[in-house]
Amino acid sequence: MKKKLGVIAVLTIIIVIGLLFLSTGGKMASVMLVDYSLSEDGKMITLKVGVASSMGYVRTLKTSEDGNKKRITFYSTYGLNSNIGAKNEFQVELSPSCDEIYFYSGNDEYKLKLQKNNQTNAWERAK
Repeated sequence: MKKKLGVIAVLTIIIVIGLLFLSTGGKMASVMLVDYSLSEDGKMITLKVGVASSMGYVRTLKTSEDGNKKRITFYSTYGLNSNIGAKNEFQVELSPSCDEIYFYSGNDEYKLKLQKNNQTNAWERAK
């Protein structure tokens, strides 16, 4: 009987850990832009990001482009507040037509973070 209870306890722990692992790694809406820099040729931008909430770390990002707009969705690390695989700096390729960069802000919405100044052609934080 003790052996059966031990096996059940181990299986329950494995299932709980598995569910916690699978329930994380999703889209993050609390990512903020800390700093950015542009490559000399203007084809890459390096984004330094942080997380506004006290829990969570950024693992990776996915980008999509629609005309002049680059949309960036950040994804959390796996595990509860685990920093394994966490990054805070990402390089993003820019097309010549790109003049706006948006970050995912939840509910399939994106918020403008950077935009190119039409007069100076320099990237600036959105107001």
